[in-house]
Amino acid sequence: MPWVLAQLGRGMLLPVVPLYLRDAGLSYTMVAVVLAALGLGAVLGGLPAGSAAGRYGPEMLVVVATVATSITSALLGISTAVLALVAFRLMYGMGAVGLRISVQMIVNTEAAVRLRGRGMSYLGGGVRLAFFIGPLVGGVLVDWVGFSATFAVCGVTTLCGLIPFLAVRRDRPVGDRFERPIVPWSGLREALRMHRGLLLLAGTGTALVMTVREGRNVVVPLIGDDLGLSATAVGALVAIGTGADLLLFPVAGWLMDRFGRLHAIVPAFSLLGMGLLVLGMSDTTTGAVVAGVIMGIGNGMSAGTMLTLGGDLAPADAGPFLAALGMMQDGGVVIGPIVVGWLADTAGLTQAALVLATVMFVAIAYIVIVLGDTARPSRPWLVSRLEATSIDDRSTLQP
Repeated sequence: MPWVLAQLGRGMLLPVVPLYLRDAGLSYTMVAVVLAALGLGAVLGGLPAGSAAGRYGPEMLVVVATVATSITSALLGISTAVLALVAFRLMYGMGAVGLRISVQMIVNTEAAVRLRGRGMSYLGGGVRLAFFIGPLVGGVLVDWVGFSATFAVCGVTTLCGLIPFLAVRRDRPVGDRFERPIVPWSGLREALRMHRGLLLLAGTGTALVMTVREGRNVVVPLIGDDLGLSATAVGALVAIGTGADLLLFPVAGWLMDRFGRLHAIVPAFSLLGMGLLVLGMSDTTTGAVVAGVIMGIGNGMSAGTMLTLGGDLAPADAGPFLAALGMMQDGGVVIGPIVVGWLADTAGLTQAALVLATVMFVAIAYIVIVLGDTARPSRPWLVSRLEATSIDDRSTLQP
């Protein structure tokens, strides 16, 4: 519930933040800078979050991260000053990456390898449910009560996720309400040293994917605004694609577990790239809707793929590794909005969509050629690093 409701609050922000910034008179480039601050916060917060998860456990990190995202999303409505907005988005990004790492660690520990794809796809499905409802609610709230009240509702919604999370721990003994890590924490610097080659291989492809995913979240509402749509209509445009997501996220997990990770990754991301091509070649609301549906189908089929990939490659001491991998992925969260904003000001929004499509197809090629199926690794450069990691983990755990 902390995961789903935090994503619901974030989903409400998807159309609201770009519209708020444009309403304040910011250029596309400045809009992109503010939006990219979330990714930068995730990059800066990833390693500290991994350290915290390793030392104090992922359950405690869930609480701290949820509170951080709640407060900073509510604060967005108190100022239109760029520096203040960037600061709030930075802090939000730090909280968001902490929540992602902690939830990923919990599921990775509890789910058997043969069920990991489905477990992670349901996390992705929670995001898609939130991103379907959230933009609709956010757009309507802006038209009804204004931006400031909408940001406050986002914060309260996020915080409500802690109610059931804490309630189920109420009956535990006080000292056991938040589980501590079972695997000894080997230290962040040592973990990064051991896994640097594996992180570079895995992080490059996933960063390209996140560049496109985050760029899509920026270019779609901006194109809706450029077409003259109201806040409610822009929210609906964003939600249309996510509605298609909801139909397919269970399929993603089944495909990954039954046939292999690439059987979900390749068709899913290919559809996402094709949707961006349609968006870039159309200048009508109908074209934008069609593109949104195509991208939604593709994104739905990709539910949990990046989480599963990270889980497949993670060592026993997963916190620092997942934090570092998430930091590389979140580099794409920074780059995506900046690419869209710069291209929108220099060449137009449609050109930004076409560039994102190109990056998506490059990402597919990289994952297929370099990583292959991470459930059954076969690439020599990947296998050798996984074997070295396994040996290092066993030596670390010796009494």
